[in-house]
Amino acid sequence: ERHDGRGEFRCVEADTIDMAHEVETNQYLGLIVCTLWGLVWVEERNAALDETLAQMEEGRPYRILVDMIGASCANESLETSAEYARRLASERRLKGCRIAYLYPEGARVNIAVEKLAEARDFKFRRFATTTDALDWLLSPPTRIKPVPALEQQDEPDAITLLAGLRSGRWVA
Repeated sequence: ERHDGRGEFRCVEADTIDMAHEVETNQYLGLIVCTLWGLVWVEERNAALDETLAQMEEGRPYRILVDMIGASCANESLETSAEYARRLASERRLKGCRIAYLYPEGARVNIAVEKLAEARDFKFRRFATTTDALDWLLSPPTRIKPVPALEQQDEPDAITLLAGLRSGRWVA
């Protein structure tokens, strides 16, 4: 465990030399940072997702940053990409989480996973800078303000009246 002034972090690193990822959790902020590096296959992403899910408290929405600044996605088969996209979209614990993917400009991204997961209503955003990703992740949720009710008019104004008469909707 590692502590700092902002809360407690738990750091879990992959046990094998072939796995190139780490997962850090700040329970106070509800923030999980999953960092991957090198050439990343879906197998690696699955292992990182397993570790991320293991650190999540049941029923609590998290802010998840998937940091791929030092990584690039391997060319996977469409079947493998579709299987991983299906897993992302169907994972109950990810629903309600705010998820940001961080890729450097021009990075090799597995577009098939992104598009297939998006089509299955998996919600995420992609960013090119850590600052932008964290600003979005840590900002309060936006709420849509209700549209104010239209004021009820007793009599139509002159323009509405003329338009109605011209269109034949009203007869004088």
